[in-house]
Amino acid sequence: MNLKFIVPDAKMTFGELKFAGLNRERYAYVNGQRSDKLESRVYNLMSSVQGGQIEVTIPEYVGLKDINFSADVELKNPQIKAMAQSSGNFANVRWTVEAEDIIVKGSSVSKPTATTATSDKK
Repeated sequence: MNLKFIVPDAKMTFGELKFAGLNRERYAYVNGQRSDKLESRVYNLMSSVQGGQIEVTIPEYVGLKDINFSADVELKNPQIKAMAQSSGNFANVRWTVEAEDIIVKGSSVSKPTATTATSDKK
């Protein structure tokens, strides 16, 4: 049995979360070339338990978030995943946080903006 991800107790792991904005967009790569197909967006959130900023990846179909800076937010179905990369006798582990959505605390539905994901950066 393989461990694919960890489902954290969000309150104990992250504490209070505040929105800090969009970090970057991730695009699909085909044959080593970046395509124009958006895969996900990475947002910065401030975590009271982690003592700083964390990055949270949200799928592209959720839409671009229009949330005020420092607004209290919650993660919908967060997962923590690990990715290891070995180099000789050493290995580095990179932890990532993925969620279905970021919602403003107290609201039941997030409000994505009506923009589409296109970029000329290659």
